[in-house]
Amino acid sequence: MRPRVEYSVTVPVPASVAFEAFQDLERLLHRGIYEEAVWVEGLPWQVGSRLRYVIVQPVRATVSAVLSSINPPHAIALINHALGVTADQHVYFVPDLKGGTLVRMTMELVGKSFELSESALDDAANFIVKDALDTMAALCRRHASSASG
Repeated sequence: MRPRVEYSVTVPVPASVAFEAFQDLERLLHRGIYEEAVWVEGLPWQVGSRLRYVIVQPVRATVSAVLSSINPPHAIALINHALGVTADQHVYFVPDLKGGTLVRMTMELVGKSFELSESALDDAANFIVKDALDTMAALCRRHASSASG
């Protein structure tokens, strides 16, 4: 298993809009990938608050997450636990020269899953990271097109 997963997208909106889109957990639902994405302790998007994600694809898993830091509209960090693995997740929002934003997510995986092979865990982590940013990018593109039209 790779200890680090990385993915980035460029979106046609300011960092503040991309940051807000990332925080919209509803974007993850109703697509057959996530069954649940809900705050279970504390106020949403406050350091120390806890989230639960129930993932059904590509593998069934319940992820317990805690928000470890937030610096609007520049960065978010979470610690995720699932399948015997801990993942230190960081999301960065960097303005680009064209008025858009580069959004980059990294995830450092620690531990060994007793439920998935290393390659299956690697594939699942890559899928989840890509899906998280691709759904945020879709929200940003809809915002950009409605703002211009």
